[in-house]
Amino acid sequence: MFKNVIYVVAAINIAYLPYAQASWKTTTEEDIFTSGKKAMMIGEIANSHQYLIFDCTKSKLSLNRVEIDPTTVISTPLPYKALVKTYDNSLITFDTVLSRRNASEIQLTSKETDKIKTLLKQLSSQSSTSDFLVGVIDKNGNQVSSGSGSVSFAKKAIKKFTTTCDIVL
Repeated sequence: MFKNVIYVVAAINIAYLPYAQASWKTTTEEDIFTSGKKAMMIGEIANSHQYLIFDCTKSKLSLNRVEIDPTTVISTPLPYKALVKTYDNSLITFDTVLSRRNASEIQLTSKETDKIKTLLKQLSSQSSTSDFLVGVIDKNGNQVSSGSGSVSFAKKAIKKFTTTCDIVL
């Protein structure tokens, strides 16, 4: 009996493990403003309550580095640079603006479409064992934060994201 329980638990863990560790997720919905669809893709930055969030509609694309922070007061948008590097590719530097995303999160936002597409292409071509690195520096070049995340499941999420918004990489 005990042996059967172990087999059942092992089978459940094997089946559940890939979903429990998914680092990337894409959601899609109808967009009332464009009469098309919009998508949001989230990539987790490990152990830091931070995320890379890509938002798109048929005509807009943005990259957001989001972190949970309900207390910071932002009276005016502030410029920062977000740095992203995938495994063996060159560092991509995004000009971003700090703002509040909602009551519990702040975000650094870039709308540099060509750089965002380059990053999406790089992320989708990585092996599932690779990581991406994210860093933030202020206007004086001081390091503000850094983190890393896994590219596991990125390829599938990026395909759904780019298909929804007709993005050609």
